[in-house]
Amino acid sequence: MLADKTIKGAIVHSTRMVNEMRENHQLGPLETLILGQAYIAVNLMGASLKDKNDKVSMNIQCSGPIKGLGVETNVYGEVRGYLKASPVEIDDVKQIEYLSTLYGAGFLTITKYLENATTPYSGQIALEHGSVAKDLANYFLISEQIPTGFKLSIFFDEKEIVKGAGGIFLQALPGANPDQVTKAEKLIQRIESLGELLSEGLSPEEIIYDKFEPLFPRFLNNSRVEFYCRCSKEKMAGYLKTFSAEDKNDIMKNGTFPLEIRCHHCNSAYHFTRTEIQNL
Repeated sequence: MLADKTIKGAIVHSTRMVNEMRENHQLGPLETLILGQAYIAVNLMGASLKDKNDKVSMNIQCSGPIKGLGVETNVYGEVRGYLKASPVEIDDVKQIEYLSTLYGAGFLTITKYLENATTPYSGQIALEHGSVAKDLANYFLISEQIPTGFKLSIFFDEKEIVKGAGGIFLQALPGANPDQVTKAEKLIQRIESLGELLSEGLSPEEIIYDKFEPLFPRFLNNSRVEFYCRCSKEKMAGYLKTFSAEDKNDIMKNGTFPLEIRCHHCNSAYHFTRTEIQNL
């Protein structure tokens, strides 16, 4: 909490999470930056989840080379998600000045699945900035009329290895002083590279107390975050059972065994022998 409990916030240290995501999805540095920012963003939004079955997802559909992405997190801080185009097909990575050129036109959709709600809540806006942080802030302003700020950061060393990754989320509460909200916006923008600060060994608490000292920050709680998907071979077998009779016959006749199925959320591979497929 900041500014006498009128601004709420969250900070996430996600270096390990981003590196595990990169390893599982076998991503290059550009893809790691794009998907990693989305992981951090949805992680920050998940900080407000309360009940054991709550989760929130973010989906981007766009016309640029990225094509889009889908990420989600639950109340336990478990994040999973994927890029719709991996690798991102571009002629020369060094010619990219801004990630916004890779998004193009499109839509950002936030969906909340809350245990005590009868149906999911979903809101959508058109992409205006081609920046996950700026478009999310725009989403909260348009969809929920709440001033919100995001800082998403991934720091690479000279060998393109992720050395620090994290994010900050700030949101004004009802009755917040506009001057304090403006001050919070200025303070969050002054942080040039949160990822670099984390790579230097600073803790999230140290960063917040230092950078937001004028707003008298106070920490309420902390919890784990991780790259984790609840997929399993049993769930994949369940999907196989839903195939049409024609598809099932085609697999038995022409399939290469063992049959490999990959979870698009986490890229984990599951293998089925001919006998297992026959039993299914």
